[in-house]
This record gives sequence, structure tokens and C-alpha cells, in this order.
Amino acid sequence: MVADLWDPDNGWKLNEFQDSLPQHMIDNIRSVLVDPMAGEDDQSIWNLSSNGLFTASSAFKAISPQHQSSLPPSFWQRIWKLHVPERVRVFMWMASKGRLTTNSIRKYRHITQDDKCPECPDVSESNLHYLRDCVLAKAVWLKIIPAQEHSHFFSLGYENWLQENISNEDHGDWTGDWASYFSLITWYLWKYRNDSVFKGKKLSPSSLHNYVMAKAREWSKAWSEGRLDANAHDQHARTEALISWKAPAAGWGKMNTDGAAQGSPRIASAGGALRDSQGTWLGGFCSKMGNGTAIMAELWGILQGLQLAWKKGIRFLILESDSQLALDLIKNRTDAAHLHATILGLIRRLLAQGWVVQLAHTYREGNRVADWLSKHSLVYPFGTYELDEPPGDLKKIMQEDLLGVSFPRQVLQRSSSDN
Repeated sequence: MVADLWDPDNGWKLNEFQDSLPQHMIDNIRSVLVDPMAGEDDQSIWNLSSNGLFTASSAFKAISPQHQSSLPPSFWQRIWKLHVPERVRVFMWMASKGRLTTNSIRKYRHITQDDKCPECPDVSESNLHYLRDCVLAKAVWLKIIPAQEHSHFFSLGYENWLQENISNEDHGDWTGDWASYFSLITWYLWKYRNDSVFKGKKLSPSSLHNYVMAKAREWSKAWSEGRLDANAHDQHARTEALISWKAPAAGWGKMNTDGAAQGSPRIASAGGALRDSQGTWLGGFCSKMGNGTAIMAELWGILQGLQLAWKKGIRFLILESDSQLALDLIKNRTDAAHLHATILGLIRRLLAQGWVVQLAHTYREGNRVADWLSKHSLVYPFGTYELDEPPGDLKKIMQEDLLGVSFPRQVLQRSSSDN
């Protein structure tokens, strides 16, 4: 039984079964939490829907050439908040719904008899094929995505590929707004595809890469400088703000947490720092889990941050995370079949204890200590490590936080109706 291989205080009893399984499977198991108090019966989970529940519509969509998306509501909200022209948002919405008029869709609609990719004559042109796996698109992505990420990036299914890249703020050399860069790159790949098919425009893989990157950087620069030649609505909706870490009020503690999944396979890690109203270090942690996703790592970090704060006797706590998705999952109801139901249940149980906890979102610029600890976790062996003192290399960032050093960022300007 699973219960026989799980220690409530120390986690998996790996020494009892690790010699019987391959290493990659052990690393997958490391990141799975067991809740011995849940009292839930074993159940089957349908992995083609976001909540783990079977629906006839999701089964139909899975086998239909016109595959319709079952991505969660937070994904669609993220699309409409991208720092890109409105036409690119609409494009990403259509791509996520499986509504791009690729040749496979055109054949399904009896518009053509040939469903093959214009660049790969032996392969049907699906959305995923042309946007990622086509010989031209792949040549572009290979130059953009770090080498250690190639295996993971090109192995994801279509919806998981979109969701992971739209949900991430950082990726390789791109920091702060990878989701918008990803969307722009994808849009210009599709634009070139149509120019090639209908206008006879032809570029080599190298030239296409240069074209796509130049266009993406051009828009990004225009956005950051406030020069928006499209989508005037956003010109008023966003403004530059100075982001910094802020100490809590007297009598409160603040726990900043962060999670990440890096490398191939994706090793998940998390980190957190607990400080008081004077910015004094009260405790911290580094955690290196097994293979997992970024959102799983964020939830791990929040869980361990809450556990540490409670252990340290903090009864008035602000917990800050730069993952709005993770905070939304905690606040909103999820079914027992949800992929992250166990860890969400553990977090909610902790929140219901006899203390006052405020969950708050911050941007990465205000979460630099936790971000550093999350990345630093990768130098440790697998496991969670409490830090009674901050690592020496972290003290400079802590001092900057204490001095109120801030960093500019384009943020959504809230209207009076939002308050």
C-alpha cells in the first residue's frame, strides 16, 4: 500500500523501493505528496480535462480534427493580459481553441484535398506541427530555447505546451515577460506561413529566425518605452510602476515564496524567506523536489512557507507569491480529482488553523529573495532544508529590500471600478 511507503514526517521511504524502479520514475515520485488524513478513496482521473473529471465533450474534442480546448479559465485570462497587440491576443485565443486554418482543418472542411504541411510534405499540418514541429518553426525555437530545455519543450502536448509557455514569466534568457515574447514569436511564425503560402514569400531558417526575433524585440521595445502604435486601449490600461519588497506592519511576519521547474527533465525547486517588520531574517528554506511543473513547484513553496511560519510561531502572516495562478487555485474550489488536489488540500488545512494569513500577489521584482532561494535549491540534494541564517550571497539582495530599492515594470492600471 502507498501508506506503507510514506512517512508523515519525512515523506517517501525511498530506500524500500528505489532499487526496484528506474531513476526517472523515482524522480517523478519524489515530487508527489501524500495526505494520510484525506480519507479519499482511490479514483480514476481523466487527464483530458482541467479538473480531472470525464466529460463526453472532452472525449469528443480529443478525437475530433477540430480539437477544442479545455484549458482552465485562468489561461484565457492570461491571454487577454498579454503585452502584445490585440490581433496577437486574438490569434493566441484562436490557436488555443484549435481554430487556425491549417491544411488539416481545411481538408476536414472539404476546402482542400491536401492536408500536408507546406514545408514538410510528408506530415499533416496540424496547429502544433506548424507552430512548433515544422522544420522551419523548429529551427527558430531551437535557437531561442536553451539547449537543456529542448527535450521538454518539444515533448509537450499542444495544450500543455501553450499553457506552460503562456503561464511562465521567465524562460532562459528572456526574463519578466516570456509569455508575451512566446506569443509574438508564434504569431510571426504563423504570419510568415501565410505570406509563404499565399504571397510566395520564402526565407531560409536562419533568415526566418532573424525576422521573427527582430519583430518580437521591436514590439517589446516599443511597449517598454510606451510607444504603442497599435491597441490604443492598452496605452491607457498599463502604466510603469516601481516594484520593491515592502516590510510587513509591526507584529506581522512576511513569507515570500517562489517555485521553478528547470532543466530537462524538469527538476522542481522552491524557496522561501520569513522576515519581520524590520526586515530581519526569521527563517528560510530551500527545497529540491523531483520532476514536476512550475505551478506544482509554486504550490510546494507556498505549503512549505506556511509550515515554516507556523513552526516559527508566527500568528499574523502575509504570504507573498509571484504566481497569481497558484494563489487563484488556493482560493477557488477544486474537485478531488484535480491534478493538484492533494497539495491544495494541505495548504487549505494549514490556512484554517488558528492564525491570520493574508495571501498576496507580488511581482518578481518584489520577490527577489525567494526567487534566489528557489534557484539556489538546485545545488542541494533532494529534500527540504531549513535555513536559520541567510546564505551569504543573499545578503546583498536583502539589504536592497530593506533600503526599498525598486525596479520599473509595466503593470495593469486599475480603474476605480476594479477597487
